[in-house]
Amino acid sequence: MYTLSIFSGNNKTRKRLTRPTKIQVARSQNFMCYGCKLQIESDDAFDIHHKDGDPSNNNITNLKVMHVKCHRGINNKKTKKK
Repeated sequence: MYTLSIFSGNNKTRKRLTRPTKIQVARSQNFMCYGCKLQIESDDAFDIHHKDGDPSNNNITNLKVMHVKCHRGINNKKTKKK
């Protein structure tokens, strides 16, 4: 089940990912971080990154598992480019 919230920064509606979906994405990528290519350990916090930048596109092929720190780095680079 999805809960909806508004994503600030554009007019896209973010659909929150459920924990089971996040785990499914991480498992499908062998818990390998999309950013640094290191293994995500059981005690590591992780995020799900939308490759196309569209927070409403929760297609499994658009989602990548990342360490929180790596995900912040990608998002900070996007913000600086604007």
